[in-house]
Amino acid sequence: MAPRIGHIVFHASLINLCTEVYQDFKNDIESMEIAQPDPLDERDILSAAKKMEKKCDILITRVDTVELLSKQLKIPVISRSVTFSNVLDALKSARSKGRRIALIAHYSQDYELSDWPRVLGIEVAKFFYHTRQDALNAIHEANGFNPDVIVGGVLIAKHASDLSIPYEILQINKDTIVSSIWKALDVFRAIKKEKEYIKEFQLLLDFLHEGFIFLDKENIITYINNCACQILKANKANLLNKNLFDVLHNVISSAGINFLQMAADDPNNPHLGILLPRQEGNLVANIVRSSLKDPQNRTIITFTEASQLQTIEYKIRKQLSNKGLVAKFSLNDIIGTSKPLKRAIEKVSAFANTSSTVLLYGETGTGKEIFAHSIHNLSSRAKGPFVSVNCSALPKELAESELFGYEEGAFTGAKKAGKPGIFELAHEGTLFLDEIGTMPLELQAKLLRVIQEKEVSRLGGTRIIPINVRIIAATNNNLELAIQEGLFRRDLYFRLNVLLLRIPPLRERPEDIPLLFNYFVKKFALKLHAKINIFNNHNLKVLANYSWPGNVRELENFAERYVALTAYHPAPNFLLEELFEEIRRGLTPDHEKPEDHDLIEVNEPTLSEAMFSSERELLLNVGVKANWNRKKMAQLLSISQATLWRKMKKALPEKFR
Repeated sequence: MAPRIGHIVFHASLINLCTEVYQDFKNDIESMEIAQPDPLDERDILSAAKKMEKKCDILITRVDTVELLSKQLKIPVISRSVTFSNVLDALKSARSKGRRIALIAHYSQDYELSDWPRVLGIEVAKFFYHTRQDALNAIHEANGFNPDVIVGGVLIAKHASDLSIPYEILQINKDTIVSSIWKALDVFRAIKKEKEYIKEFQLLLDFLHEGFIFLDKENIITYINNCACQILKANKANLLNKNLFDVLHNVISSAGINFLQMAADDPNNPHLGILLPRQEGNLVANIVRSSLKDPQNRTIITFTEASQLQTIEYKIRKQLSNKGLVAKFSLNDIIGTSKPLKRAIEKVSAFANTSSTVLLYGETGTGKEIFAHSIHNLSSRAKGPFVSVNCSALPKELAESELFGYEEGAFTGAKKAGKPGIFELAHEGTLFLDEIGTMPLELQAKLLRVIQEKEVSRLGGTRIIPINVRIIAATNNNLELAIQEGLFRRDLYFRLNVLLLRIPPLRERPEDIPLLFNYFVKKFALKLHAKINIFNNHNLKVLANYSWPGNVRELENFAERYVALTAYHPAPNFLLEELFEEIRRGLTPDHEKPEDHDLIEVNEPTLSEAMFSSERELLLNVGVKANWNRKKMAQLLSISQATLWRKMKKALPEKFR
């Protein structure tokens, strides 16, 4: 498609030049229109340009008229600028009228004359103007130079004629007309290409599940996609070229329209997440300035049904849950047949049928996390995320941002886009708070509020984010004692202690020890690709009689050592004897039986006593070395400060008096 080009000229000689040039561009230009308005009458210039706008795709005019027309026309306006050659020709012609010449031109046409005035035997002073209104002022300024003649374009010549000042017109030649047409063709092709891009873009927008609208500066709808038509319940033909806020009255309230219109009138600032109440369900609108160069598309407005956003949010959170936020264990991973364990498993099945908060109580190493995973996997939330967090491992300074998330710029080092908190990640699923008793008091208050209100607010943000999360908390501390000592909030304790599940320690279910030991031996033997023979029943009985203060975790570690010593060693009996010596020392007289008499060593400390003594001695040595700075002590021992605090309170009570 060839363009239709229009020329605004101010001198009759240009009409013939433009007509002559058109003959050379017949294959590139569909048609050419020419108008010659009064150069001093802006209304006449604008009127001529408006008439040509209906017939032309692009307009060419003097450089000092471009700004006037560009603001009023919807088609592009290209400048027709004088060249250096045109200036020299005018100076040569002006020489016959006088040697002292004032050259008055638009500021964009400041050509360096170099030695040409001297060569031509003339004296030249240059004066410039920015707008058409400045042209007359430039002539008055030039009069101070006391010129013999003024050189300028038609506008300058008209003013000079009115002031009876000799003048010479800057004549434009054929090459200048040709150059301006090539420039117009390049602009037209670029605009055509962009329009094709916009058309393809709009076709894509019709497939979006989000309402999409382009507005011009008068808030007239220049484009609307199919989804927006469905939301506004109207045909596209009835919405195009209509004022958006006129057609919204049947959809949203007057207050919503007023707020939306205020945002649209400020397109330089994006307005995101505008909630618009509607009977059929709320809408969420976004308003941004269009980056397209098309003057018809100034503002972009998107509409989305709030319910759709909630669905998308749920899917995103579900996808996040698939990236490791899943429960890995079930009841099948709980090994044992003892009555205490069976009772605990029965409670797991019962608790899984509710959404109430569960508090797991059990000593270290009893497998509280496996029970938490099992409750989630048996519940209606099994397809949702399972998020596990160890409260004692959360740095105090970062605990709040990790739990509740943060917005961009909330603190130094915060991610640019912010970060969702653990509660948000667990939406529609389960949040497992392990070692809840170690949580700082100030954080306990915020946790209580989140559990009660079922909503969070990110650090540094103002948005309220609703959440649907089931809480499973676990502790090996006596929380009632912690309440008395002022270390745990009473109201949080009662909020968590809805469904209490006590997990029995290993010493209360000795019949499960052989089963667990066999299970762990097979597990580690499989990793080493080794065949392991379980030792005799006598030794199994020794294991069953041991108290296992570290519970299942300690038994698992023992089984791993057992496999490591017997897997490939040619004569492991001596090594195993040392291994079992640890267990024999841990047996108390209450476990002594006639056939086991040789296992008991009188006056020897039990394993737990030996461990306590060694731990106390280690803490004393490290304390002296670190000058009893608990942060340094925790670093030297490679444990958290919370764990250090518990061990010191148990082993070094004198440090707390």
